[in-house]
Amino acid sequence: MFDASTYLAITSIAVIGTVHVFCVSFYRRFPALAGWLSDFSSGIGLGYAFLFLLPKIGELSAGLAAGGKWENSLFGYSLLGFLIYYLLEASRDTGADNRLSLGLDTVALGTYNCLLAITVMQTTGTSPELYAVGTLAYSLHLFGVNIFLYKTHPGHMSGWLRAYFVASLAVGILIGLNADKSSMIYSIATGLTGGVIIALSLRVKLPSLSAVNTKALLIGVVFAAVAVEVTRY
Repeated sequence: MFDASTYLAITSIAVIGTVHVFCVSFYRRFPALAGWLSDFSSGIGLGYAFLFLLPKIGELSAGLAAGGKWENSLFGYSLLGFLIYYLLEASRDTGADNRLSLGLDTVALGTYNCLLAITVMQTTGTSPELYAVGTLAYSLHLFGVNIFLYKTHPGHMSGWLRAYFVASLAVGILIGLNADKSSMIYSIATGLTGGVIIALSLRVKLPSLSAVNTKALLIGVVFAAVAVEVTRY
């Protein structure tokens, strides 16, 4: 029914979804390791955004420029994704488990999961190694995001919020399957995802007055750089 890359993409997203399901249990059982992985995942997010997603947006933008369209439009979407999440986060106290906080996180991270699934589904490569490395990078990045959300909304993350995030991945799969890979939906999703990843890495993992394991962060950046080089060839 589908080609090989489609099956690989769906498998990749299914693995990513397990992070939402088991993250809380892992954190409760291995809090020290989970903390290290959280900072490590921040480095992955930053490295992946600057070394892969932004160059990818540049390639897509060049294609738009060749077609006579606004050549910086995708960078504009990336900036929009960054500003939307950053401003939403800056507008509230992230330590308070209230309705505004929960609502903003629900909308922002649900949309991010959907965009992430669309981006994975529209990946043109068919190499199993590419999907394996990409899946690992996305999973570790979302692991750190889930740890942050669990600390902010422990009750909700232990229940329905995880299922909601998995459902948003499923919606992204359906959109990705029915969207033309050459359409602007893929380009816009890639741009927005890049901006949100940068915002998540900065805001979630590097908040002010918060201790960060710098070594874990830098190792994550190196991991992302190696992953980009491995999947490039």
